[in-house]
Amino acid sequence: MDATQIIVAVIGSGLLSTVINRIFTYLDKRAEAKSGVTHGIRLVLKDRLRFLCARYIEQGWIYEDELEDLVSMHLCYHDALNGNGYLDELMNRVKSLPIKGVGVK
Repeated sequence: MDATQIIVAVIGSGLLSTVINRIFTYLDKRAEAKSGVTHGIRLVLKDRLRFLCARYIEQGWIYEDELEDLVSMHLCYHDALNGNGYLDELMNRVKSLPIKGVGVK
């Protein structure tokens, strides 16, 4: 191997290393941003679920379509957004409420 090939190999490996490093840095920053957005959505959804559950429990009944929406929101919070089981007890209390026909939206 002559000196030119060695120089090209050293520069090429350094360049490749830099490119790979930049790609991983970019992907890490995207993952952090997505994680922050996911965390924020989880917090907002948790707050909304707590508010709605308290409202329906205080009201003493719930419309069928409201219960369906609430269950969907809880599944999203719990499963898709990896929420904890904090709201499970509230959801059980809402599910035990008397259910009226479809409400007006």
